[in-house]
Amino acid sequence: MKRRNFHLMAVLCAAGYAAAVWWVFTRSTPLVTARPVTIRVAHWQIEKGPPDGFAAVIRRYEELNPRVKVEQVTVPSPVYRQWVRTNLTGGTATDIMEFGYWLGGMSDVPVRYFEPLTRVMNEPNPYNRGTPLEVVPWRLTFTDGLYFMLSQSPEIGQIYGATLAQGSMRLYCNRELLERITGKPAAAPRTFADFRRLCREVADYSQRTGRVVHPLAGSYGNALWLIDFLMFGSVTGMNLSLDREGYLARTPGQAQADYLQGRWSYRRPELKAGLTLVREMTQQMRPGFTQLGRDAALQEFMVGEALFIFTGSWDATSLKRLATFPVTVMRFPQPAKDDPVVGPYLQGPFQDGAVGTSMEMYLNKGSRHKEEALDFMRFMTSVEGGQLFMEHSGWLSSVRGVRVPPEMEIFRPRSDGCTAGLQYTGVGSSSTMAFWQNLNLLVSAQGSVDQFVEAMEAGLPKLVTEDLRQEVRTGVETSRATDPEFMALGALGRLQPPDPDRAQRQQILVSNQTLSEINGYEAAWVLARRGVGQPAPSPVAAPK
Repeated sequence: MKRRNFHLMAVLCAAGYAAAVWWVFTRSTPLVTARPVTIRVAHWQIEKGPPDGFAAVIRRYEELNPRVKVEQVTVPSPVYRQWVRTNLTGGTATDIMEFGYWLGGMSDVPVRYFEPLTRVMNEPNPYNRGTPLEVVPWRLTFTDGLYFMLSQSPEIGQIYGATLAQGSMRLYCNRELLERITGKPAAAPRTFADFRRLCREVADYSQRTGRVVHPLAGSYGNALWLIDFLMFGSVTGMNLSLDREGYLARTPGQAQADYLQGRWSYRRPELKAGLTLVREMTQQMRPGFTQLGRDAALQEFMVGEALFIFTGSWDATSLKRLATFPVTVMRFPQPAKDDPVVGPYLQGPFQDGAVGTSMEMYLNKGSRHKEEALDFMRFMTSVEGGQLFMEHSGWLSSVRGVRVPPEMEIFRPRSDGCTAGLQYTGVGSSSTMAFWQNLNLLVSAQGSVDQFVEAMEAGLPKLVTEDLRQEVRTGVETSRATDPEFMALGALGRLQPPDPDRAQRQQILVSNQTLSEINGYEAAWVLARRGVGQPAPSPVAAPK
């Protein structure tokens, strides 16, 4: 009996083992991937939506390219800068990385660690075959032609990244709470005067009911975006008056040189008017908002303690998925020329939303699979890749030809207004830090515009000098980085038959380096005329 049971158990074990082997090799995921190449993509967009968009793009790309496995690496934004610098320096960075030219203290990174894409950007994207963009150069398939990538590049004329999305700032409203406060069907404020009146109604409601409700959800990040928006209109005329080169914009380096030559200061009436409006609107947020992160503002809005939240389209998917009440999306009403605070300085309606594209993805110069990584970048910025990313993330695609559903039309940037660049919440890493360190003197109950202005001006000459010196250092490093290529192209031109592509690249390098040197000499000239810490000359009076 025991012998028969033993044989039965042995047969069952063998059958079970055979079934397991069959399942492993025919039905389950292989223990070792059959894909010989793995590339990794890192980004900090861990809101609801973008990881899903990346996952959808990756699934489709892996279907089209069985050799390649793509891994998505998400890194929280508070540590992203340190993570980027550490991994690039240590040689452990991902093949593709999200990066922003506006990240403070990181201006040296693109030239040192990322692969320029200028040449391939002039070629069609092969993943756009069969679409109206089939023969269009890759750069021109983006809705902005990568204008901001070009204008802010550390090496003039060089493209270092490809963008995935378009962003815009919008006002999100708790429709149920709005009806409760006003006692009538919800109606979005049409004018800035309407918004001011609604803020007063919210204060009356809160006092009458004893319920804590603020007009605007508050945090450091939301205040930063609101301040940029509010300053835009009042400083556009000032930027245009300073624009001697005819760029219709001002770069940080130009603004730094202008400040040290006395062409502007925070005492100018345009800036003081904008700061007055900032103080008025930030008083509609809860006290202490500058110490809070974005999540705190989202939570305040979600629990009904704020009627509105001013944030980017990047939060739209999170709000839509998490809110327990209907959320209405609208544009923040702009001040008009009859506004008592900033009206005299307005040029007209100003740009509502970034015309430029964003979520910039860069190719790691040290990638072991550079060709595959570049190929994936092409796919995710193709019409098909852009459509997949938008549909699964809820973010507008940066790619022309992608169909935008009606419910997302509100997020399209409006490009029919004035724009001239800087909002003067800092003109470099040092001065920007000073702006935010002194912000409490402007927005607190005991603060004032004059306190803030005098505190800024006390240390600004030294800080702007430091920022401009950093601009010069970065320019020198950029020029040195292109010298070997420039010399190699010259040698090849003497040793080999003529090559139109090589000649075009050499011409681009020459013109870019010449412009970089001009900017560097001008900055050095400005610095040579002033000593560190000297007060800036009295600014030119604002035009009447």
